[in-house]
Amino acid sequence: MNSNSGVRGSSTLDRQFGHPTGLLGWLVGYAMALEHRSLHRAVIDHLALNQDDRVLEIGFGPGTAIRLAALHAAHVSGIDISTEMVRQALHRNHDAVRAGRVDLQKGTASTLPYPDGSFTVVFEVNSFHHWDDQIQGIREIQRVLRSGGKVMFTLRGSHSVPTASEVDGMVRLLEEEGLTVVATEEHSFEHGGAFVVARRA
Repeated sequence: MNSNSGVRGSSTLDRQFGHPTGLLGWLVGYAMALEHRSLHRAVIDHLALNQDDRVLEIGFGPGTAIRLAALHAAHVSGIDISTEMVRQALHRNHDAVRAGRVDLQKGTASTLPYPDGSFTVVFEVNSFHHWDDQIQGIREIQRVLRSGGKVMFTLRGSHSVPTASEVDGMVRLLEEEGLTVVATEEHSFEHGGAFVVARRA
C-alpha cells in the first residue's frame, strides 16, 4: 500500500464523498449522517472512551461520530478537508463547541495542526482511502498520539468488504511506520468493512 493506493476512482460521486462541496456536498453530508449512524455507534463503542481521553477524528464528515465521542471523552477534536462538512459538523455539535468540549477545524491528515502528544485516541471512519498522503498521515498520527495512545482505522474494501490481503497490507503499513497493531476485526455494518487498531509505543 503506497501513499495513494487506497484512493478510489475519480467519479463525481467519489470526489464528493472524499471532499464534499456545494449543494451536492451538502446533500452527501446529510446522506452520510443517516447512512453511517449504526457504524459510528459501533466505532465509539469499540473505542471504549472515558473521561480521561482526548480524542481526534480525522475526516469527521457531518460530525455524527464527533457528537457520540463527546458524550464520553474529556475533549474531542476533529479535522476535515471539506468546508461544507466543517459547517455541518459545527451545527450538529453546536452546544459542545460552545462549551469548549469539541474543537473542529478544516485541514488534512498529512499536516495535523496539533502539538506533539496531544491525544490519547485518534480514529477515522471510511476516510483513509481519501487521504492525499496516507504514509504522512500515519506519521502525523504517531506525532500527535501520546505514548501508549490508540489509533483505530475503519476500512472499506475497494468494492465492498476489505479482502484479507487489504487488511494485511494495512497492518504491514502501520507496523512499518512503527505502530503496534493490537487487533483486526471484520464488521458487517453497511457494506461491511474492518476495524484495525494499533498503539504507539
